[in-house]
Amino acid sequence: MKKIFTFILTLSLTQLLVFGQNKDTGSVKKFGINFTGFVQAEGAFDTRQTVNTRDAMLLFYPANASFDKNGKDINAKPAFNEYAMSARLNGTVTGPNAFGAKTMAYIEGDFTGPSSSENDAFRLRHAYIKLTWAKSELLMGQYWNPLNVPEMIPYVISLNTGAPFHPYSRQPQVRYTKSFGKFNIVAVASTDRDFANTGPAGASYEYMRNSAIPELNLQLQYKNGDKFLCGLDGNYRKLVPRLKTDSSLVADESIDCMAASAFIKMKFDKFTIKLQGVVGQNLYEYSMMGGYAVEKVDTATGKLTYTNLDQVTCWGDFSTNNKKFNAGLFVGFAKNLGSQHNIWGAYYSRGENIDMAYRVAPRFLWTSGNVTLGSEFEYTTAAYGTKGWLDTVTDTKTYYNLRVLLSAQYNF
Repeated sequence: MKKIFTFILTLSLTQLLVFGQNKDTGSVKKFGINFTGFVQAEGAFDTRQTVNTRDAMLLFYPANASFDKNGKDINAKPAFNEYAMSARLNGTVTGPNAFGAKTMAYIEGDFTGPSSSENDAFRLRHAYIKLTWAKSELLMGQYWNPLNVPEMIPYVISLNTGAPFHPYSRQPQVRYTKSFGKFNIVAVASTDRDFANTGPAGASYEYMRNSAIPELNLQLQYKNGDKFLCGLDGNYRKLVPRLKTDSSLVADESIDCMAASAFIKMKFDKFTIKLQGVVGQNLYEYSMMGGYAVEKVDTATGKLTYTNLDQVTCWGDFSTNNKKFNAGLFVGFAKNLGSQHNIWGAYYSRGENIDMAYRVAPRFLWTSGNVTLGSEFEYTTAAYGTKGWLDTVTDTKTYYNLRVLLSAQYNF
């Protein structure tokens, strides 16, 4: 069925391009579509089992020890896999002005599937409409989450784009940008979809949907062309983890989550530097560590009170600007700040038993024509330990994984 739908869509687009003429005048309409994308082949070797998603193509950090009855660590086992499902197709549509603004639409998909159980299936990455006026811009559709500033995305080869140290996710949203010379104010109202919060029913967009309030973000930027960018932003969202108690009574429960970040990009003649710091509550939906937990249970009513698990992360990316040979280095650090309240119940989180983690990942890229060959050496550590009442992790032991990633990419 998917193949039939794809064929019909392709045929329809072709007809629009070939026959998109005005029948009365014979003139071409002010409409066009430009397809771009790439095909990518990757091979990855890990020295240890990892916490990951998408068939381990998107790597978070090394797995904790799991001992057998003889005291041997089951996860101290290397692994290797090859991938091609990150192949991507993009379509940029241009058309006549509307509401006094320049218009465009963009759609992008790849074959990593909408979930880990559907690898190699086609999935939507971006799909948005953009209206651009002289000093403002309105974007409506699915795009990067506002903590993931497009100009700030690290130049890493790995699909994780620096996660769990760099916030990585896409969200359906309405985004308005107002320019005041070199200053921009960006306001975003967004919801969850593929990158969702977790809770009693697992990862689901329903926790935010049932709050009836979109995620809100306000960002201030200073931008000087593509040479310099810096900014600050604040983020708020509300979750409703469940609608009824265990005894099937209405559950009037919710949790508020806050986050903030600061970032800077500096581009020089021969190299580019990017730096970002994020501090926040429940950063799970951004492919980062953290989440929330049950603080207490009202035994009379069955009502739950939740508390956030806080994280602070920082990362930096250094990259040369040579088009034929490019070298770079990504470094990231994450620290578990725990909770402000004692935890008596279930955790809904990622990495709650990790005190801290860091990554060092040098990379090398060679480009000839449309083909780019790359290698990346991603060294990631995680310090696992025992959780305390405030999710402070003690008695830690650090495990590491070295991922050797090789890639070949054909751009079109």
